[in-house]
Amino acid sequence: MNNSIFAKTAAAAVVAVLAAGTAFAAKRDADKSVYTKYASPRSGTQAEWGTLNCHDPKIFQDDDGMYYVYSTDAAIGGAGQKGLQIRRSADLVNWECLNTSAIQRKWDKAWLKWVEFDRAGASSWAPTVIKQNGLYYMYHGIITDKDRSGDPVAAIALAVSSSVTGPFYPAHEAAAKDPKIKEVFDSLGVSYEQSLLVRYTYYDRSYTSDDESITMYDMFNTGSYDTQNETDSDFTGMAYGFGCIDPEFVTDVSTGKQMVYNVGGTDCYGVTYGSWKGGIALMYVDTVSLKPVDREGNILDVPADSVEGAFGKAIAGGYGAAYEGAQVIYNSSNGWYYCFVSMGSLDWDYRVGVGRSRSPEGPYIDASGRSMMIGPLNGAGEFHKIGGKIIGSHVLKGELSFRSQGGQSILRTQDGKVVFANHARTNFLPGYFFFLQIHQMFFTEDGWPVLNQNEYYNDYDGKDEALAPLSVEDIAGTYDTILTVRSDRQGDYTFNGDTKPVIGIYLDDAIPTESKEVVLEADGTVKGTYKGTWTLSDNGYSVVIKINGLGEFKGYVLKATDWAKNRSTTRKTVTFTTLECSGKGCGEYFWGNRRDK
Repeated sequence: MNNSIFAKTAAAAVVAVLAAGTAFAAKRDADKSVYTKYASPRSGTQAEWGTLNCHDPKIFQDDDGMYYVYSTDAAIGGAGQKGLQIRRSADLVNWECLNTSAIQRKWDKAWLKWVEFDRAGASSWAPTVIKQNGLYYMYHGIITDKDRSGDPVAAIALAVSSSVTGPFYPAHEAAAKDPKIKEVFDSLGVSYEQSLLVRYTYYDRSYTSDDESITMYDMFNTGSYDTQNETDSDFTGMAYGFGCIDPEFVTDVSTGKQMVYNVGGTDCYGVTYGSWKGGIALMYVDTVSLKPVDREGNILDVPADSVEGAFGKAIAGGYGAAYEGAQVIYNSSNGWYYCFVSMGSLDWDYRVGVGRSRSPEGPYIDASGRSMMIGPLNGAGEFHKIGGKIIGSHVLKGELSFRSQGGQSILRTQDGKVVFANHARTNFLPGYFFFLQIHQMFFTEDGWPVLNQNEYYNDYDGKDEALAPLSVEDIAGTYDTILTVRSDRQGDYTFNGDTKPVIGIYLDDAIPTESKEVVLEADGTVKGTYKGTWTLSDNGYSVVIKINGLGEFKGYVLKATDWAKNRSTTRKTVTFTTLECSGKGCGEYFWGNRRDK
C-alpha cells in the first residue's frame, strides 16, 4: 500500500489522515461520515460509494491493522466492477470503496462452466478471506439457474493472492500467475489440480452433461440428498442438498484465530456454507492447502461433493427454511460455539438469528430453548420464531428506520474488540439502496451475544464504545426502546416507496418494530410502557432490567453514537443492550437509546 493515508498501522493511518486535514477522520462531536452516510449516499462511480452498495460483507483485518470488507457483486443499476467489491478503513467508520474488484476477471474456468457463466456475465457473492503464509486465501461462490429456470446450480471455489486487494487467482493457476505465490506453494509442498471446494446441482448433471470438467467427478450434493439423514431421498426437491454459497471459517473470537480440528490425523479448519434447501453445512478443510478433507482425514484434490461424507454435516436450517449467510464462532473464554444465520426474504423479512452449542457440529439452541435445526413440520415459516433476534428491522421514535439487516460477518480486532458487520436496507430510501453497517458485540455473563445496536463510532481517544464505568446518574433518563418479537405471523404490507403491498411476508421480521418510551429512574424504578426495576452492577456497566411479566433482561450499558438520528446534530447517547433468558420474554432482546437530556 503506497498511499500514506493507508499507513502500516491503523493508528498511524488515522494520524496521517488527520495531519492531511481531510474529512476522512475529522475530529468533532460526530464525524462527518455519521451525518452524511444516509443523508447523501453517492451512487455514482464505484470510488464514490463508501458504504453504499455493500452486500454480504466479509470483514477482515490485515497485519498492518487496516480493515477490509469484501462483498457481493451488487449495486444500484448493476454498476461497478464484477469480481467482489473491496472496501478499506483505518477506523471502521470511514470507508473507501476501491475501483478494482478482488478477482479482476481472473475467473476459474471450471467454476464458470459449473455455474453456467461466461466471462462477460460472470459475478460472485459473499466471499470469505483469511491470511496465512503471507498469502490471502479466498472462498467465493454463487447459485444460479441461468440456463434452466428452477433448476439451480451452485459452487464455491478457492482463489489465492499475494496482495490483500488482489487479483485473486484460481488456486490451481495461482503459482503460474504470481512468483510470490509459487515460492510459498513450493515451500509448503502444495499444488492444486483444480480449485472447486464444493458444488450443488438440483439434478445430477454428471450424467447429462457432455462437458468433461463436469462428468469427470461424481456428484452427491444434489436436490435429492437428505442433508439431515445423510442419505438420498426418494424424490428431488428444493428442500434437499446444501446450496453452495456463503462460505465462512470457524474462528475463536477470544483469540482471533481459526479453530483447528483433527480429522483422521489431519489438522483441519471448520468451514460453514449453505443457503435454504437442506440447511447450513459444516465441513472440514486442510489447514495448509485449504482443500477439502474426507471423514478419514484424506486431503482431496476434487470437489468435496464428489466424495460421500466430505461435503458437510447439517448443523442448522433444513427442509427449505430460509437460512443462509451462516457464521459459526467459538468463544474460548466461555466454551460456547455460536451459530449466526441470516433468515427470511432478502428484501423484506430478513434478519439475523443466533443459537449456541458446546460442539461445532451442534445442536445449536437459541436462548428460548429452540433448536436451530429445522424439521419437516416447521420449515415453512415457523423458523421465524427460532434464533435470537440479535438484529432486525426497527425504528426509534423520530429516527431513520432500517430493515433486512443481515449477511453478517464477525471479527475479533487486533485491539480486542469483537465487531459485527452487516448490510441493511432502509425504510426511507428505495429498497435497492443498501449499506454496510458495523456494530460492536459483547457477551453477557450468561454467555449470550448482544450488540450495541448503534453503528460503531471511533473517537480516536481509546474510549470508543468500551464497557467503562458509568454512574446511575449518567444512565438515568428517558429511553426509546425496542423489545424484539419473533413470530410466524403472515400478511401483506406496503413498504416505503412501494405502490403495492408485498404479499404473504412474515410481518414481525418485515415491519420495523417501533420503539416504546421507557424511563430509567435514578431510584432504580422503570416507568413508561414497561414497568419494573433496574440495577447497575459495581463495575458500572453490567445492568439487569426487570420488566413486570416478562422477566430479567441482562446485558450492558455504554456510551454510543446514534447514526440514525434524523436532522439532529446531537448524536452522542447512552444505550443499553440486554437479553432475557428465563422468564416469559425468554429469548427476546431489549435495547434502547436515551433521549437528549
